Amino acid sequence: MADRTPMKPPESAIKAYFTPHSIADFMAENSQVRKDAKIIDPAAGEGVFVETLLSRGYRKVWAIELENECYKKLKERLKSRNGFRLLAGDALDPKTLGAWSTGSFDVVVGNPPFSHQRGRIEDPEILKHYELGRPKQAVEILFLERFIQLARPTGLVRIILPMNILANTNLQYVRDFILKNLWVEAVISLPRHTFGGTSAKTAVLFGQKKGKHWKLGGGFWSQNGVRVIRLPDLDSIEGLKDLSMGEHKTGLTVMMGQMKKRMDPDYHFANREISEMLRGSKVPFQPLSALVDVRTGFAKYGDDASKILTTQPRGKKDRYIRLLKAKNLSIYGFDFRKHKFFLRRDQDIFRSWACVDVGDVMVVRVGAGCVGRAVAVIDEKQAGQADDWILIVKPKRINPSFLAFYLNSSIGRAFVMREAQGTGALSISKGKLLNVKAPMLPEQAQARFETELREMYGAFDRGAKNRAESIFKSLEEELSRLVLR
Repeated sequence: MADRTPMKPPESAIKAYFTPHSIADFMAENSQVRKDAKIIDPAAGEGVFVETLLSRGYRKVWAIELENECYKKLKERLKSRNGFRLLAGDALDPKTLGAWSTGSFDVVVGNPPFSHQRGRIEDPEILKHYELGRPKQAVEILFLERFIQLARPTGLVRIILPMNILANTNLQYVRDFILKNLWVEAVISLPRHTFGGTSAKTAVLFGQKKGKHWKLGGGFWSQNGVRVIRLPDLDSIEGLKDLSMGEHKTGLTVMMGQMKKRMDPDYHFANREISEMLRGSKVPFQPLSALVDVRTGFAKYGDDASKILTTQPRGKKDRYIRLLKAKNLSIYGFDFRKHKFFLRRDQDIFRSWACVDVGDVMVVRVGAGCVGRAVAVIDEKQAGQADDWILIVKPKRINPSFLAFYLNSSIGRAFVMREAQGTGALSISKGKLLNVKAPMLPEQAQARFETELREMYGAFDRGAKNRAESIFKSLEEELSRLVLR
């Protein structure tokens, strides 16, 4: 088949983040087939997968690239290599390869582009070819289905995906599609910043397309379950192939049935940690749904952002209310030294139902490094309107100060992170927060935590951060003593 004329990608195409050679080499290492097997990368980019495969002696390597400059550079760099076919075009359009290509490749491997809202696919002529084709569908979801389409029955699929596909509740239908069409061999969580300019959380999905004679081969992937692995850093990938199939700090074996709800490794690691914790607990745990009510704060942006003040006007202070943002919340208490925000009660950005008062707990809803961070309102000076990055928790059957500390503790964080979802900024919804379980300590014990927490907040407010950190550490130790055997 002759090369086609390079196509210019749409203006909405997203910035590309290319794959490190160590990841491509690992994916190729665990995709071993005969050297004359037909292999394709449908989104070649700078060609890291193509070069890796060719260097391993594979003689029938295909690639497709949409972006003009990448296509020209890759074609020039590999023009002397035998066994390589490069096509210019959109791999999502079946016409690029032709109808013959469906179900004809032994291995489909690559790192397809990820989309933001502007990168979604709206063309009905493309969407009609996909079971997962929905209006404004994410490009990575369509590429996932395209990878599976191109693989022959029992062929191998190796694809890098954003973590939301494997975790988010609203994408359950995509996971159902994966499990319907693939035998999932492994899911490997990659560290943030794997792809240079982005901190997006990603994973590698290893699967084999279902067919009449499905069988896993080789030593690494032979198992009675799905291997889930969490890489702490890229350097650790070098020794990954030598891991045994038993339990290991880096990997777990999860039964296929457990993968339907969540396929992200971080969830299964948190689940194991929580299960072990609950088995060794001295006290019962209850879900927050039985202990609190939750609502979301409120804020307006755009032109309305100009209505938010950074200093409180003098006089008639009752007209103004503090606006509480995530940057005001620390695990040691409130931080108003650098960031102060106020708004007028008579403006349309004020909502009485988004206000917090003494006895409420604020929990950060969004943020890779701060999701789940909690602070209790213990003084009227801390009250105000929470913005929409904050969940407002109204405790009913648990001490607010104890709850705030618990959510920040290592035990509480395990529960929070199990429920958090997202590819870029992690988030936790109201419903997911209510799934978090808390230990039911006696009221007197919870009251002791409140006393210490008040001292910690006071120290932090005075600028004595070392003292606040010391109190937090002692409370961590006390919680572990009371809860764990």
